[in-house]
Order: sequence, then C-alpha cells, then structure tokens
Amino acid sequence: MNPILLSSTLFALCCFLLSGCLAPKALNTPPVDLPQPAYWDSNLSTADQNFSAEGWASELGGKHLHSLIEQAWAGNHSLTALSERVIAQGEQATIHGARLLPGAELELTGSRFKRNGIGFSDFPGSKSSFTGNSFTSGLNISWELDLWGKLADSRDSAKKLFEAGSLDLQGAHLSLAGQVAKTWYEVLEGTEQVALARKSAVSFAQNQVFVEERFEKGLANALDLSLAQAGTASAKAKSLALEGQFDVDRRRLNVLLGKYPSSSLDQNLTLKLSPLPSLSLSIPSPTQALAQRPDLLALERKVESSGLELAIARKNFFPSLAISGGPGSRSDEFENLLDNNFRTWGINGSLSQPIFNGGRLRAAHRKSLALQEAAWADYRAGALDAFIEVENLLAAELRLAEEEALIELAARAAEKAAQLSWERYQRGVEAIFNALENQRRAFEARSRAYLIRKQRLHNRIDLHLALGQSPLSK
Repeated sequence: MNPILLSSTLFALCCFLLSGCLAPKALNTPPVDLPQPAYWDSNLSTADQNFSAEGWASELGGKHLHSLIEQAWAGNHSLTALSERVIAQGEQATIHGARLLPGAELELTGSRFKRNGIGFSDFPGSKSSFTGNSFTSGLNISWELDLWGKLADSRDSAKKLFEAGSLDLQGAHLSLAGQVAKTWYEVLEGTEQVALARKSAVSFAQNQVFVEERFEKGLANALDLSLAQAGTASAKAKSLALEGQFDVDRRRLNVLLGKYPSSSLDQNLTLKLSPLPSLSLSIPSPTQALAQRPDLLALERKVESSGLELAIARKNFFPSLAISGGPGSRSDEFENLLDNNFRTWGINGSLSQPIFNGGRLRAAHRKSLALQEAAWADYRAGALDAFIEVENLLAAELRLAEEEALIELAARAAEKAAQLSWERYQRGVEAIFNALENQRRAFEARSRAYLIRKQRLHNRIDLHLALGQSPLSK
C-alpha cells in the first residue's frame, strides 16, 4: 500500500477517534414546563375562532382610526429602522448559507525580485546578482465540506433569528397601532375635557357676575364674592392646564405618524369618545393566545436558534475537511500567462482535528448551553407575563364596565344637584359655598366620566394587543 495513503488513512482514523473522545455529549431538549389552562381565570367565555377579519381598529374607531394606523405604519421612522434591521438579519442568513457552497476567486499576481549569488562568475569568490519576474494567474476554488452539518446549522440558526426579527417587527406594528389608538383617544378625551373645562370657567364667571351684582345691591356679603372669584380663577386655571396637556397629546400623535411634533392636527377633532361596543370579540384559550402573540413566537425562534448554536459548539470538536485548488498559469513573462504551454493546476486537501486550544471549545460549548437555558427561561417568563397580562385585562374589562355605569350615574346626579343648589342660592335658601361646591363636583364628575370611558377604550386596546390580534383587516 502506498505509504502516503496509509499515513493519511491513519491520520483520518485518529481524528475521528479523538473527536468522539473530546466532544461533549449531546443533550436532550428540556421540556417547556408551562401551565396549560383550558380557560382563563376570568368569567369571560372563550372561543376557538379568531376576532373578526375587519380588525379591532374598525370595531373601535371606524375608518378614521383605521386610517391613522395605516399612516403610522407607513410613516413612523422607528418602525422603518426596525424593518431595515430585519432585512439585514435576512442578509446575514444568506451569508451563512453561502458557506455551504464552494468559493471561487480569480487571482492575478506579479512580482519582481533580485537575488545575490556566489560562484556564478569566472573568478572564484566573486559575487554576482540577477533580477527576475514572476507572474501567476488562476482560478482558486476553496470548499469546506460540511461533514457534520455544522455549516447548515449555522445557516438555519441565522434563519431562525431572521424569523424572530420578522416576528418582532410584526409585534412592533401591533405595538405602534396600540400607541396610535390610545393616543388618539387621549386627544379625543382631551377635546371633551377642554370643552368641559371652558364651559365650567364660563359658568363660574357668570356666577361671579351674578354675585357681584348682588354684592353691589347689598344682597351678598364679601365672603360670597370672594368664593365666587376663587371658583372662577380655579376653573380658568384648570382649563389652561388641560389645554397644555391637549397640546402634548397632539404632538405625540403627530410624532407617531412620522410628522413634525406640531400641536395642530389634520384630523377631525369634532369627534367624541364613542360608547365602547360590547365585548363581542372571540377570546382564544390561553394555549391559542400564546400561538398568536408575535413576541412569544419570536422567543420560540430564539430558543430554536440557541439549540442550533449549541449543536454547532459541539460539532466544533469534530474534524474538518477542506479542499482548495484550481487551474492557472505561471511564467516569468506577463504575456505568457495566456499561453497554454504555461498552464498549471493544483489541488490541496486538509483534514484537521482540534486537540489542544486552552479550553476554548469547551468554554464555547458551556456558553452556548447557558445561552440556551437563558432562551428557555426568557420564553417561560414571556409566556407567564402574557398570561397575567390577559388575565388582568379581562378582569379590568368587567370592573371598568361596572365602574363606568356608576360614574355616569354619579355625574348625572351631581349635575342635577348643582342645578338645584344654584336655584336654591338664587332664592336665598342655600349658601353660596354649597352652590359653588356642588357645581365644582358636577364638573369633576363629568370629567371622571370622560376619563373612565377613555380608560375602558385603552383597556380594550391592550386586550386586543395581549391576544395578538391585528388592528387591520388581513
């Protein structure tokens, strides 16, 4: 047998034996170990079907909210930046996949050299030198054979991260839609709150004029006048504060839409907070909800990627085989490179087995193992966060509905009481303090009614987001 072939065979056999001894054992995938309840803890029923195909934006805010979300998805700069990063992740997966294929490079090199020699002349001991050229050209092909599937695992791991990034982008779309919707309802509530505050300030100012006239006629004392003036000043101050917050909300909405943060809006601000529709959405079971949330699906992909990275860290202990070479030409003269008489070719093969690296490969394996455990922990924590988020929102849905009904009842009663109290003051049977206080309470009760309606809308939006439901039709 050829000695060279025998030596190569023995070397390859030793590499395989060493790889089996050095490589850590493969580990089984740990169980998810999460609770799988069939129903939510709240009293709301669940259903197997998804929410209506129209999306929750049309359900809550009609075409106007639908249009705002479309504008935000098209113009929000943060969303655009995230989208471009996801594209970059996809290209990274392509880069990893390219390593499975041979690489080829055209090469052209040239050099000029000088050499000194002794004994090349007619006289012994004399020195001589000569110069020369060297030109080479060729096609260099290199290929690392994926013996153990390590390169394929690297490509698949990058693909999983790309899928996770795409799901994160989908989740960012949902999050932005929720921010736009909630900010829009902040603006609508601000419209009504400012209008109410201005109405309150006008009412207190009219009352002050009435008290001033009575004071001039001697029918009211200085205390009545001071209380009336204090009520007017407080109502005007509250109106200014609400107008300032109203400007803040409008600027924030413009930024979400990708526009300059102006306090003016190219929107119909005559709209009011519409009554919240009944909870007619189909609520998926806890297990189905996990399968709909983009953030949890992204965590799943990251877990899968970490498993592939762990496999790669183990396969790094195995031998690697690479082949390189190709056709070319070599000559002392550049013009001879295209001459068939100067054609050359070569092929090289290398088989390498890591033996000693200072513990680097084992540390890399332990690192990948720790990262996989962390990825699983992130998924379990994310799933529990999703469960508690939905449970809290479902419970709040019931509580806020009852709270809104009671606050609306209180607002109407307070408004009636304020009217009666002022009439009694005009007849002289009620103190001015009671009349003004009842008026202030009536306006505050109506303000709370606007606030609770907005809170219900926000809670409903958060519930749709927690269930992973799209705001727009698919």
